[in-house]
Formats: sequence, C-alpha cells, structure tokens
Amino acid sequence: MQTDEAKVVNSESRLFVNLPLTKPTGKIRVKKRSFFAEYGVPIAPRQVPLTQSVYVEWQIGYDLLKSDENVDKTSLSEMTFRNYKGETKYAYELSEIILYARRHRLIEDSDISKCYSDIRGVSANQTFEETSSISRTNPREVVINGIPFYEMSVSYPLFVHRFGQYEIFAEIMIREKQRAVGTQAMLYVCLPITSLTFSRQPLGRTLDSKECGEWRIGREEASLSLELFRVFGMLSPKHRHDVLAILEMMFPFVLH
Repeated sequence: MQTDEAKVVNSESRLFVNLPLTKPTGKIRVKKRSFFAEYGVPIAPRQVPLTQSVYVEWQIGYDLLKSDENVDKTSLSEMTFRNYKGETKYAYELSEIILYARRHRLIEDSDISKCYSDIRGVSANQTFEETSSISRTNPREVVINGIPFYEMSVSYPLFVHRFGQYEIFAEIMIREKQRAVGTQAMLYVCLPITSLTFSRQPLGRTLDSKECGEWRIGREEASLSLELFRVFGMLSPKHRHDVLAILEMMFPFVLH
C-alpha cells in the first residue's frame, strides 16, 4: 500500500528511493513550471497528463523521532543519535541514502570527511536562519468594497541551488515557525519527472492510482545527496548540530 512518504530501498545490486506521487498532501508534491525561477504550480497528476515541465518537489528529511510508530519507516532503526534538543532520533531518508551509497562505493570516505569538515566550518552566525529575514513593504491605503484597508506585501527569502549541470535543484525557503517564535529554513529537492523511472513512460499520460516513481541512486545522485547534507548543515545551528551527529554516528571509523 502506498504511503505519503518516500521509501529508501537497498539491495546488493540496487539503491533507489520510491516516491509516491498521487497523494495531494504530504512532503512529496507534483508541480509544473517552465524554468526554475518560475513559481511552481501544483497539479493533480491523476487528472493532468505529465509533460517535460513537470517536476517533483520533495521536502526531504534526514532523521525521524524514535518511536513505535516510526520504527518501520526507516531501514536503519538500529542506528540512533541524540539531536540538538536531546531527543533520540533514527537515521532516515537522506541519511539512509548516504550510508548505503558509501556501502555501494558510490561515494568515497574522503568525500564524507570533506563534507563533515565543510559543515564544521560553518559558524552559527553564517547559517540561513541567522542571516535571512522576512520582510514586508510599507503599507498603503486602499478601499475595497467601501471598507478601508492597509495593503502590504510579505516577502519570504528563497535560495535556489543547482547541482552541477543537472536540472535538479534545492530550494531553501525562510518561513515563520508554526509552533514557536522566530523563523525556520525549509529545504526542498526538485526532481524533473524525467529523472525518475516508471513502469511505463510517464510523459503524455496521467498517473495511475497509488503510482510511484523511482529515483535511482548512482554516483551522480550519491554525490548530490552528500551535497544536500552539507546544505542542511548551513540552514541553522540546530541542523548543523544534527547532521554532524548523524555523520559521526554512521561513519565513526571514517571521521575519527
């Protein structure tokens, strides 16, 4: 049965991520745009035929709270660490990809060491949450249906990173925290629909109920995933602490 979440699948010969694409809500959404600077518009892939302009927006994660409810959501339930808040967490999604990519020799120990050093080199006051802020324009008076209002526009910082020459992007959005005071940096991976593998050609058709796409991990995708880990370490002091703790937990013999 399809879930709302990505599933990392590892075997002796293959490593891929199964991405559910027909759920209207959740961390994985199907959108379309003509080029990366355009605002992505969500589509209903079971109703709208897919084209070259369609991509998958995935709010990728790297950890999951240790609990009975979450134990089956990761393939690494035996690997836990203590996060910035002192909570016990599982390695998850991006962490799973990186660990298995190293076992498949898709990334080298030197790559992991460099990523770790690069993240450690980022100070707290250099992170996105510390250097970016939400702004709004000066108010102007308008009258709508006979009622006076003050009109303003709110601007949320958006940073886009392109991975090499590929049409795969990371987007970092600075938004208000939902359950606390302050702002938070949110990271999304944008994968062209053509970068995924399907049981049959996806372009020119709508998706079937509960249909998934496979993001197959080769050397390029593994390198991209490690670079994403570095980007996570730049988001905030919390993220920096957590991704360093995960790397130390997963690769103790590489980093010490």
